[in-house]
Amino acid sequence: MAYETVAQPFAPSSIWNTPIGSSAQFQAASGAQTASIQHQAGVNTWIGQDAIPIYQAKSTDPMATWSYDSRGTNNADWTLGGNSSMNGTFQMRTPTDVQFKTGDGWAIIVSEDGQHYIETWLGAKTGSNSYHANLVVENTVTGDGIANAPGAHEGIRAAGMSLMGGVVQKADLDSLEIDHAVAMAISTTQAGSAKTPYVWPATTADGFSGSYSGSIPLGSLFAIPKDVDLNAIGIKTAEGMALAKAYQNYGGYVTDTAGPNTMQLAYLEKGVSQAQADNLFKDMGAIRAHLEMVTNNTAATPAGGGDHSVPSTPATTTPAPATPVATPSTGGGTAQPSVSLGSGSDQLLLKISQDAYHGNAQYAVSVDGKQIGGVQTAHASHAAGQSDLISVRGDWSQGNHDVAIRFLNDDWGGTAAKDRNLYVDSATYHGQDVQGAHLTLMSDGAQHFTFHDYLV
Repeated sequence: MAYETVAQPFAPSSIWNTPIGSSAQFQAASGAQTASIQHQAGVNTWIGQDAIPIYQAKSTDPMATWSYDSRGTNNADWTLGGNSSMNGTFQMRTPTDVQFKTGDGWAIIVSEDGQHYIETWLGAKTGSNSYHANLVVENTVTGDGIANAPGAHEGIRAAGMSLMGGVVQKADLDSLEIDHAVAMAISTTQAGSAKTPYVWPATTADGFSGSYSGSIPLGSLFAIPKDVDLNAIGIKTAEGMALAKAYQNYGGYVTDTAGPNTMQLAYLEKGVSQAQADNLFKDMGAIRAHLEMVTNNTAATPAGGGDHSVPSTPATTTPAPATPVATPSTGGGTAQPSVSLGSGSDQLLLKISQDAYHGNAQYAVSVDGKQIGGVQTAHASHAAGQSDLISVRGDWSQGNHDVAIRFLNDDWGGTAAKDRNLYVDSATYHGQDVQGAHLTLMSDGAQHFTFHDYLV
């Protein structure tokens, strides 16, 4: 791939181009930060559609006048003349069709040489050939896209990182190859703490960091572990598979916050088609449900350290959604529910199995924080490929719903043969497979997945 270009910005050594290392350590699904990313209640998953426009200036574009309230001064990339860090002006050839996107007024304008670019915060057109930005930063596509000291800014992101870093470009989705890390944003209820609002490679946090109420610092790296089979997590579209592979091969960096109720898995370049964006929306839940925090991402061990080559992986498939048909259970499972919990017109079916030791595994089922039924006892043998079929009924509204399976009586006798475990083998809601509903519970506590109710 051609690094140090607009299509593949930054040096090969940049964090944006560094694959997850072979020594990367992942936080358990029960860890506070991973659990928050995977299923924090009240935080909706989102894709930043039409979020970041990238323009290439040409020699035929008019020379425009730009003014700014402040500009980045902690990097050495400023080539546009003048020394003023506040209330300055500069001249730059600027395409006449420049638009500023999102409520943050974002735009990236690449200079004629294809190497330098500016990025704006609260940018706006102020005249026929004049523009203004509250903050403007100049950068190079040959750099690393992050700042080099606490408090410094290499871009207009809250984390001090460049807006160019981690953008999912139209060309990425056209080729179905996202060969770089992804920029994420989390809710202010996930971000935190106010005491430690950022970690490397972030160098700062935004002005709202004092109100962060979560535990995930800006700059944190999340990825799908290499041992997760992407073919088995419910990905339905080719674009969704491309994003899942990017998260597995490179991960996603938390660059910003997105309000109190939203977590963005990707920012899309202006020009991505509606069909491509729609497909990412279809698969964002499955991707989110498998992200885990890389706990040893440091300047000394970027992306976890070790071998940073992208491993050769088995071919991934994106089967078209099919109409579900009733199939007989195999391996000793039963075709009819063995237990029915709750009441209502909606039905969630769970397949549950166990490793028995000193008796059977016990568990409880909750939906949206409310336990349904009493303590349940597993009977089917996981090793034999059997499953109990559990019917959970309710009247659930349109939207996402959190399911918690709480393992109550873990036991271990010192060997794998003497270990009581609980498994959620799969789940369906109104006959449709539920993405992410494949859980292994090896210790007491709850694990979660999400199902979506569509208004019909």
